[in-house]
Amino acid sequence: MTVLERAVIDDIEKIGKADILVGIPSFRNADTIAYVVQQAATGMVKYFPGMKPVLVNSDGGSTDRTRDVVLSTAVPPQVSKIVTPYRGIAGKGSAFNTIFEIATRLRVKVCIVVDSDLRSITPEWMRNLGGPIVDEKFDFVTPHYLRYKYDGTITNSLAYPLTRALYGKRIRQPIGGDFGFSGKLASVYYGQDVWESHIARFGIDIWMTTLAINEGFRVCQACMGLKLHNNKDPGSDLGAMFHQVTATMFDMMRTYERNWMDTNGSVTAPVLGEECKDEPDETEVSVENLLDHFHKGFDELSELWSIILRRENFEQIEKAYSEAEEEFEFSSGLWVRTVFDFAVAFNFGPLRCDEVVDALVPLYCARTAHFVKKTEDLTSFESEIEVERTAETYEALKEYLRFYWKKAKEACE
Repeated sequence: MTVLERAVIDDIEKIGKADILVGIPSFRNADTIAYVVQQAATGMVKYFPGMKPVLVNSDGGSTDRTRDVVLSTAVPPQVSKIVTPYRGIAGKGSAFNTIFEIATRLRVKVCIVVDSDLRSITPEWMRNLGGPIVDEKFDFVTPHYLRYKYDGTITNSLAYPLTRALYGKRIRQPIGGDFGFSGKLASVYYGQDVWESHIARFGIDIWMTTLAINEGFRVCQACMGLKLHNNKDPGSDLGAMFHQVTATMFDMMRTYERNWMDTNGSVTAPVLGEECKDEPDETEVSVENLLDHFHKGFDELSELWSIILRRENFEQIEKAYSEAEEEFEFSSGLWVRTVFDFAVAFNFGPLRCDEVVDALVPLYCARTAHFVKKTEDLTSFESEIEVERTAETYEALKEYLRFYWKKAKEACE
């Protein structure tokens, strides 16, 4: 079933067939999207000169002239544009589904998607994300860039280390937002019946990465330099993204249970290009705000936490609650066991799935506060050591997850 308007299908039929497509999802990005369009179009023409290029803007009903800006932005004459609102649940995943269908209908060889608020994108990003698919026959390319140490805390504490521990692939930015993938994989994504779930929103990135790993597609990482976009304080911008990413990861643990149960250790997905060592722009982070979220969460949710968490973990969290900011700690071991307890409760517990994920947010704030305190005197590059330690802890405690997962599953049967 199509998600496209008749006018868009007509545009596709006029184009006929294309070789490379860049998709840009948007929602009220009139102030940034022209630059992204220019860089993407220039990159397609410069680095893939023998390939027919198409640029697609899949927009979420912007009221700030985003689509008009895309249409009026000058691009090389050989680049066709398709600008369309998407249908379905409001969210990034629905925007991507439109891009997947257009890529499938045009029978493209290479598809690239990039965020619409990027300030660091260059034409070379097209080469970096698309080149491995054309030249080395990879199917899925994730970005490998250096971000400010407090930009991407969901990635650092949850998406990267959990994906690595579960499926045995070290992919540093599994929810990076900017990806390259083969036309074959685009068709697989388009054929999935998931567009009424969290995947239609912010769950899309981790879903794409997890599916590519588990369905046997060749995955690599491409060095992109710095990522500069509209950063936000992790303590002041919670909710939707954390909820949808986490729910998608926990849900897919059931889909690919056999895979992760049989996986031990991890290997790094190939990294192509030279890694960046430049220090990114800083983002303001308030430890006080993060701890306030944690303390309020304890006051409101401690009874719920006592149901989800094993007793020894709850008692350690209770101890952390009573600590002053100067002495506050939320160790990687406690955090990983907490995540595993919540994953088990999400899939087999007596509580609603949404209730479980929402209850994890204050504990994520506590872990983020610990990370900020631990790395406040370190550069972003140096802070990677702490991220890696957390990832190693996830792997080291995987048998804990296996044991309690099996126990909870047996209790439900």
